[in-house]
Amino acid sequence: MKIKKLKILNFRNYQNEELHFDNGIHVIIGKNGQGKTNLLESIYYLSCTKSHRIKDDHSLINKNSSFFNLDACITKNQKDVEIRCNVSDSGKNLFLYRNPIQKVSDFIGFFNAVMFYPDDMNLFGSTPKRRRQFIDLELGKLSKTYTNTLNNYYKVLKERNSYLKNGSVDPLFLDTLDDQLITYQMKIVKQRKKFIEDILRKSNDFYLSLSNDNTVIDYRYVSDVMYDEDEMVMCKELKAKYLKVREKDLYFKSSSIGIHRDDYIFYMNGNEVNTFASQGQKRILLLSLKLGIVYTIYELTKDYPVLILDDVFSELDEERRKRLLTLLPDEIQIFISTTDFIKIEDDKNINYWMVDDGNIEKIRGNC
Repeated sequence: MKIKKLKILNFRNYQNEELHFDNGIHVIIGKNGQGKTNLLESIYYLSCTKSHRIKDDHSLINKNSSFFNLDACITKNQKDVEIRCNVSDSGKNLFLYRNPIQKVSDFIGFFNAVMFYPDDMNLFGSTPKRRRQFIDLELGKLSKTYTNTLNNYYKVLKERNSYLKNGSVDPLFLDTLDDQLITYQMKIVKQRKKFIEDILRKSNDFYLSLSNDNTVIDYRYVSDVMYDEDEMVMCKELKAKYLKVREKDLYFKSSSIGIHRDDYIFYMNGNEVNTFASQGQKRILLLSLKLGIVYTIYELTKDYPVLILDDVFSELDEERRKRLLTLLPDEIQIFISTTDFIKIEDDKNINYWMVDDGNIEKIRGNC
């Protein structure tokens, strides 16, 4: 997976830029506030149709315009494909092969990019919702089935919560809603667990390579039901739990259990990361998790995603920078933002870009 051409129109502080990217590593240099992160954000937006920084798409539109366009030519499984995102007052429009896409889920992940950005450092100490979103986004980019199952779960959950607010409730209808939730929940828990465990198997190796110590990374899935290979056992346990909390749910008029309350607690050598890990350890762990996602995507698709590293190198010493780049095969296209020039080994395919007030210029490259 590579991005060959990117045309940015009225996105953030970019008015009209057309960029051509080679394979290899692209180092984006510029002072703070000039548009380095905005460029990386535009690439990431094409992967998941949303910003990693804000929820409102309209806030991404250049102040002198009423819309933005992101047009790209990407290479996917050795084939060139044109993709496009357009956002205006009338809404969001997505295109693949120049054809309009009606469902966002059909677009998300078609172009796959994995991003590390400074706010990731809040993951371990943030809310369960933030950690669920972290996994759901990456898994959803890989599996439409997962996205559809998750969407169906939340539709039924919304219906159940609305029904609980009624004055009178039919227990049989509530049973039907519970059964639907249980069916979706079992599938979601199974996919989440497998995905996280696949990532962690790889992340442990990356952490060892980056930190040079034998720390063991593990996690605990906090859920209403213990996962069991026997689906009948899981189903029976969940039904019992939904019945047990029914009176409580009727009183509070909301659903007190379900995968919408799940959480993932990460550990290093048996100690909870948020409580015991230093900032440096958290940074290396997060980077290892992102690399684990990159390689999990490759295992499933046989195509590496684009890797975006926003302001990561400034927090790594020279030795760790070298180790990181050594871990990554030449087939991965990488975008790195930095405020200062970074010297990278000459045997790598490096392209340097300078960003100044929304203008981008290639200043050096191995073309």
